[in-house]
Amino acid sequence: MPIAEISVIPVGTPTISISNYVAEAVKVVDRSGLKYRVSPMGTSVEGEVTVIFEIVRQMHEICFAKGAQRVVTTVILDDRRDKAATMESKIKSVSEKAGLEIG
Repeated sequence: MPIAEISVIPVGTPTISISNYVAEAVKVVDRSGLKYRVSPMGTSVEGEVTVIFEIVRQMHEICFAKGAQRVVTTVILDDRRDKAATMESKIKSVSEKAGLEIG
């Protein structure tokens, strides 16, 4: 299953805080029905590539709709096709190899 980490950074906003814009972008993901996890620096999602790209577009656009004058959006996409992967399986693999309880 493709996994993406998405980060929207609105700039040109009235205040230095952007959490209200980010919250609106996360609502877009929540409404999508995709499995997701919010982290301090982005939101990870699992889903089909075409759906992920549509979610990215909507997250980017909602920031403009809320008044941002500029938005920087980054996407890291892991589309592994040799075996199934999930957010949990990736964390578990690193956790086991590191001998640490991660996540």
